[in-house]
Amino acid sequence: IADMASAQALVAACRAANAVSVKEESRPTSKSAGKLFDLTSLQREANTRFGFTAKQTLDLAQALYEKHKATSYPRTDSSFLPDDYPGKVREIMGALRNQDSYSPLAAAVLSNDWVAVNGKTFDSSKVSDHFAIIPTGQIPNELSEAEQKIYDLIVKRFIAVFYPAAQYLQTTRTTTVGKEAFLSTGKVLKSPGWLTVYGRELSEDEA
Repeated sequence: IADMASAQALVAACRAANAVSVKEESRPTSKSAGKLFDLTSLQREANTRFGFTAKQTLDLAQALYEKHKATSYPRTDSSFLPDDYPGKVREIMGALRNQDSYSPLAAAVLSNDWVAVNGKTFDSSKVSDHFAIIPTGQIPNELSEAEQKIYDLIVKRFIAVFYPAAQYLQTTRTTTVGKEAFLSTGKVLKSPGWLTVYGRELSEDEA
């Protein structure tokens, strides 16, 4: 509403109305985790969450790759893995299961056999020189605070892509007061799926 007069006229019309009706519709919706990181998406995520510049993120990812051997080659434009990589993914999940921070999350992927060949994650045709940025399974020691943040981003995204989609109940409600109709929407999380990996780190908008 652009001006006060229009708003006041609407309020007056609603107060004078005799009839009020409500129509509500609910339907299930779902949302899957994002793709694995390429360098650009990792830089974007690190900037959003931590305020890191693109160069800072690249330097940190390079250190995780070269110094700590904890993540794969970072200078990649691919967010996919080769078609023959499911076995390697299970192997890496097995290693993550031995890290306290990720143990129950990785264990759930393995025990439920969620590593399945699908076009969202495995597609050799979308891998050129290097595949997506993922953990190697090597447990890093003595990471700096900034390195730990980037490592955690990479590991959690790697685990999350294999979790089931989050399930919601999306509700749309139309309230009619006299001749005026008001639309409101909302959603309720019914099954967290991949959001389990992030706990409550993600806001409802991000979910």
